[in-house]
Amino acid sequence: MYPKYQKRNTAAFTAASYFALAAGIFLYCLGIYNADWELNVKGYYLLCMFLIIITSIATQKVVRDNAEDKELRSENPKHRMRNTPAFTGMAVAGLVIGFAMFFIGLFNAPFDLNVKGYYIAVMLLISYSAIGVQKVTRDNAEDKEILDNQNMNG
Repeated sequence: MYPKYQKRNTAAFTAASYFALAAGIFLYCLGIYNADWELNVKGYYLLCMFLIIITSIATQKVVRDNAEDKELRSENPKHRMRNTPAFTGMAVAGLVIGFAMFFIGLFNAPFDLNVKGYYIAVMLLISYSAIGVQKVTRDNAEDKEILDNQNMNG
């Protein structure tokens, strides 16, 4: 008999991941909303945020897929990789471009250093928590499938 399967993430960690992402997006948007900027500048910083969120998630996905596929391929050389090198490169390039756009815009902006620091800190929170949300979402889906199969067989 196999030991009972242990879920990888607690409900508290899952909730904290979603809360951190929501809080980061809220704080970033609050800062943009209250800023005395032209609408095109606000749109630029919102675009940077969405690009970084999406590419953080895509990059985390391809890195994890590629690591899992590499392990599976060592056991079965015919295993098909889930991501092409082009998709992996686009995910990473998108993330680099998103952060480059954000930091270049911020570096050239006439904001006080504390304002720049605020946006950098919140953007790092958003990026990290987007990765966390992607991780817990995938882990929880895989855990549910494993537990369902275990309950059906046990």
